[in-house]
Amino acid sequence: MRYHIASDEQIQKSLKKILNQYRTVNSQFKLKELITKDLRTKKIKYGVSGQRIRDIAIKSNFVKLEIHTREGDPKKLMTKCPVCGNILKRVKNLTIWGGEVTIEFNCSRCGYWTGKKKRIPTRYVFHRK
Repeated sequence: MRYHIASDEQIQKSLKKILNQYRTVNSQFKLKELITKDLRTKKIKYGVSGQRIRDIAIKSNFVKLEIHTREGDPKKLMTKCPVCGNILKRVKNLTIWGGEVTIEFNCSRCGYWTGKKKRIPTRYVFHRK
């Protein structure tokens, strides 16, 4: 059996097929298993990472990503989105003394957000739109 890396188009096609069949997949690991099984043929075994599947799902227009999180270290400053790697946009508020304070960070690509208590992603749930 030969080992190959799947193309983005193959992954997207398989992702669409799986979400049409299951409608919701409750973890990135389970989705990776389903896609790997779907792509496998008798002679070729395709490899794909969970991160790559998540990135392709975020870019597609038929997947809704639900992000489950836990609390993290509030002192740690976040600049990049932990879900998709995009730069986080600061949401600021004015203080009563005229200064600005950052109240939250948003990602425009995947919908991740965090406030004073940092949110660390723990589980991704994939839904068909």
